Amino acid sequence: MLLKQQSDYFEEIYQIYQEAFPETEQRTKEGQRGILENPRYHLRVIRDQHQEKGPIRAFLGYWELESCIFLEHLATTAMCRGQGYGRLLIQECLNEGEEKKKPLFLEIEPVVASDPMTGRRESFYHRCGFATNHFFYEQMPLKEGDLPISLWIMSWPKAIGENEFLPFKKEIYKQVYGVNLVFK
Repeated sequence: MLLKQQSDYFEEIYQIYQEAFPETEQRTKEGQRGILENPRYHLRVIRDQHQEKGPIRAFLGYWELESCIFLEHLATTAMCRGQGYGRLLIQECLNEGEEKKKPLFLEIEPVVASDPMTGRRESFYHRCGFATNHFFYEQMPLKEGDLPISLWIMSWPKAIGENEFLPFKKEIYKQVYGVNLVFK
């Protein structure tokens, strides 16, 4: 379900956000609240279906940009993981991308043997229809004092080459991270 009054649910969503993501992948509370005012940023949620206005069980924060849809944060409450909520939220965005004829992109940590969760995350997104692209990419810092983080880009509906990704990367960097990417 797409939230219309995003700020009304900020505290509840922010709590899930803090529990699900490492600090280096989080904005400050004020920074995250600030992006709710950006008309390109959207939140989709799944609520407890046993209550009319039940608690939020999962959310997906994403950006609808001119050229693509960028999925930024997908999180499920600890007690609801593995119940298909994330897949439902992803499917809503895939439907939107298909309808608007826009590719979707997201960032994941590189898969490493020392952290089995990285492989599980990649497998989850593969099952949702995303392809992993193995070229250099950095997530720009989400708050002052953080450094860029080396991540992988996943894309839908197909894999994409680094040069083909550059115009999308330029828009993502500018709109999501406030960084102007200059090509040489």
